Amino acid sequence: MNAAQTPQSLSQKFDALEDLGRLDKAIPDFIPANLSFAMALRPYQEKALKRYFFYMDDYKQRPKPSHALFEMATGSGKTVIMASVILDLYRRGYRNFMFFVNSDTIIKKTKENFLNHLSSKYLFAPKIKFDDKDVVIRAISNFDEANECDINIHFTTIQGLHMRLNKPSENAVTYEDFEGRKIVMISDEAHHINTMTKKGKGLNKEEHEAVTSWEYTVQRVFKSHPENLLFEFTATVELDHPAVCEKYQDKILYDYSLKQFREDGYSKDVDVLQADMKPLDRAFQAVILSQYRRKIAEANGLHIKPVILMKSITIGESKEIEQNFHDYIGNLSRDDIDKIADKSGGIIKEAFNYFLNERKIDPDDLIREVQQDFSPAKCLSVNSKEDSEEKQIQVNTLEDRTNEIRVVFAVDKLNEGWDVLNLFDIVRLYETRDSGKKTIQEAQLIGRGARYCPFIAPEENKKDLPKDKRKYDSDQKNDMRLLEQLYYHCAHNPKYIQEIRAALRQTGILADNTIPVEMKVKDSFRKSDFYKSQVIFVNKKITNTRENIESLSDYLDQKLFSCPQRFTGRMRVESLLDDGYGKDDAGEKIISETLKLSAFPKPVLERAIDSIDFFRFEKIRQFFPKLEAMKYFMEMEEFLASVEVEIRGISSLIKNLPPEEMLDIALYVLGEIANKIKASSYDYNGSKEFYPKPISEIVQDKMLKISLDKNSNQEFGRLWKESKIAGLQHIDLFTQKWFVYEDNCGTSEEKNLIRYISENSDRIERHYEEFYLIRNDKAVTLYNFEDGRAFEPDFILCAKKHGHDTSVIYQVFIEPKGGHLMDTDQ
Repeated sequence: MNAAQTPQSLSQKFDALEDLGRLDKAIPDFIPANLSFAMALRPYQEKALKRYFFYMDDYKQRPKPSHALFEMATGSGKTVIMASVILDLYRRGYRNFMFFVNSDTIIKKTKENFLNHLSSKYLFAPKIKFDDKDVVIRAISNFDEANECDINIHFTTIQGLHMRLNKPSENAVTYEDFEGRKIVMISDEAHHINTMTKKGKGLNKEEHEAVTSWEYTVQRVFKSHPENLLFEFTATVELDHPAVCEKYQDKILYDYSLKQFREDGYSKDVDVLQADMKPLDRAFQAVILSQYRRKIAEANGLHIKPVILMKSITIGESKEIEQNFHDYIGNLSRDDIDKIADKSGGIIKEAFNYFLNERKIDPDDLIREVQQDFSPAKCLSVNSKEDSEEKQIQVNTLEDRTNEIRVVFAVDKLNEGWDVLNLFDIVRLYETRDSGKKTIQEAQLIGRGARYCPFIAPEENKKDLPKDKRKYDSDQKNDMRLLEQLYYHCAHNPKYIQEIRAALRQTGILADNTIPVEMKVKDSFRKSDFYKSQVIFVNKKITNTRENIESLSDYLDQKLFSCPQRFTGRMRVESLLDDGYGKDDAGEKIISETLKLSAFPKPVLERAIDSIDFFRFEKIRQFFPKLEAMKYFMEMEEFLASVEVEIRGISSLIKNLPPEEMLDIALYVLGEIANKIKASSYDYNGSKEFYPKPISEIVQDKMLKISLDKNSNQEFGRLWKESKIAGLQHIDLFTQKWFVYEDNCGTSEEKNLIRYISENSDRIERHYEEFYLIRNDKAVTLYNFEDGRAFEPDFILCAKKHGHDTSVIYQVFIEPKGGHLMDTDQ
């Protein structure tokens, strides 16, 4: 089949639907309400869930049983998607779930995430609530133990499931457990279940009859009920294998690559640090860098404990290097410090300069500090299959404040399923040059370590920088940049470095090409009075006090709600010619009636309010600060007393609604009110008062790191004289005094804006005494008046007006856009 005949994949179909705006269904409020507060959904996770909702609700070609896969980068939070899907499927009536993976280690980690309320990585809210019911997540060994009111999960490895199903034992899950019972199967690291697919036609008759493959077991369970669901999650689908590619052609629901993850700013940057040193000296360099990183964090008020991974090629070598490391640190001397400091360059030299010159730390004090922070008690070896449960917990809670581990010694045990954010250094303690699969595995390990460690330094709060994304791509000289970098320490071996870089590009964790670009401010501008004395006026992000909010009407356009539930309790027949309400099968007329919510019995209304967390008094008062008591919210006309609900059903039932029906109606209406209040209210505003910020603080030399990927805008990263845009060559940017930087490496839109101003500079100068165009790289942030949303204009044009006794300075914020955005970004 040629390319033109290749059928469109499921992911491509959903890409097209997304472009048409068909995948914009809102995330139901009960999902974020039941997730951990620390698990706020990121934009790409919301995108994944919106695809899932369309697949479940509107995708007409969805087969039954249904099988879909989320291909998402390592570190992108697949378990958050799993948790969200579980919550939604519970709402849809599913109660029984089976979670299976390839490794028992991952099972233990997942149980912590799903079941342990005290774990820092617990995925759910302290209490999971659906309407007025508390729901519990329970681990079960078989589905006879399932509780119909709860979320029941059977955790298992693929191998364990296969063994138990094909060699049944007492109290274990059996094939019979799945008959007549709909279940949801969730597979993490899903590429492991494709053993049979990859064998394909090579499977002989005996293998078919033995049906011993794990994949066969999974498929047999999956097909045991037409309503079963199988959701797979993995970072690596082997689509280069024809059989695997064919299998997943109509199953990949969402593809979020490691490359996209990195480009969106959710990963650390990766740097390879080569050193012609013995392995122990390389390890000590990593120790120095790790300690430097910790001190930078502490100086900025952050508690970040950087961790080092010492990677060996065999368990024997790992044990030997661990002992040698302890001896090395224990016997550390001033001569060792001097020797390593003299040999070092780059970032390691910066670290020693910071310790010995900036902080004036005596070498003996530095030695004692290192010996304390990297003592044997703060190092961990995870090489043995028989590692204790305590070690498993330690290695998966490295970010916790109570966990003091600084170094982990390992071989291959952490290549998959390791979930750690504060890994900043990986030391390759062997010098063999591996190629092919081994190099890819090393690249994948680096990818795991490249997960971003979230932080916001106190002084950075005012800049509204994101907590969980890189902040200093445009400020490479900032000390805090060190907290966004992972260093891979290895021997100087050009051939190996070439291979590992190629593997890192293949996995997506490195850009195809990156270049450092220094943007320098022109000396002429630095010496000008304008630079020394003038300011840019910016506003602030302020808390929305909601002091003017008086009633529900400030949030709601209208207070009449139509309840979608139809309280007939029977079937009905409806004529196209009647009044539209019809009759039920007993001949009783179906009517519509409008009721006041305040007419409901007080106990019913109180129970409905108590069932929805949003209406706890301390929360609702955040939206209505003048509200004095919950009683007033229930009884006053400005609030619930004026709310009405239209319901439809048979007249006898509507005229005499039972309490449980009233409760359902009240829960629906209150849920709608809560959603509308949250949708139309914002926690922050942008101040309408503006404040001066000296231009000398805004306009500074910058070191940029530009990624030149094949699919990126090719103008971005090109200096002015290297530009391929026609008409730029005759403009000498360096001599244009109104442009404050010596060069520009921006997009084609940016360069065309500069050209436009150059071509009209004479006209501008006729009206203004002087003017300057400033390229803004995150130095100036404005905030939307209504919702406090941050906006960073690309350029600021400052112009000083002629003919005034006092200076009048105009400042214009400019954001050049491509013509393709005219319709949407007017």
